[in-house]
Amino acid sequence: MISLELLSEENSLDVYFFEKENQEYFERNLSPRPANYFDLEGFKEITRELLTEQTNRDVYMYLIRDSQGVMVGRINLSVLENNRKTAELGYRIGENVSNLGYASEAVKFVLEKAFTIYGLHRIIAGTATDNLASQRVLLKNGFIFSRVIENDLQIHNEWLHTAVFEITRS
Repeated sequence: MISLELLSEENSLDVYFFEKENQEYFERNLSPRPANYFDLEGFKEITRELLTEQTNRDVYMYLIRDSQGVMVGRINLSVLENNRKTAELGYRIGENVSNLGYASEAVKFVLEKAFTIYGLHRIIAGTATDNLASQRVLLKNGFIFSRVIENDLQIHNEWLHTAVFEITRS
């Protein structure tokens, strides 16, 4: 069983150390974070900006904790500026706890919050076309494949295609 905890100033250092611990793992498949992200003062400034966005209901940033309270990942909803009823979903699970069901459970919980608490009607999510594990997480939670965006993301000087999924509730 997991729990989701909104990002706060009090728990932000957990995020910092989680990201530092998994930096190499994440950067194998994702764009690297900005250079100041791993500088503690820079991270604190980024966190302050995110907390302001969260207060403004532009983002909802969650820490994913296991049954022992250990941070195993993070999941977020970023509300689109041009459509306040739609948000983009993103998540990261730590390398040492991947493939244990944490992502599926976290997506389930955050979708419930998105549709019942935040009043969102549509959630979109993108994965690299070869990231089958992430695609399974989305499909398991009711997302439907929407389209492929070719040459969408450049990682390690290679252009990747993005598979886009979405789920709607009225």
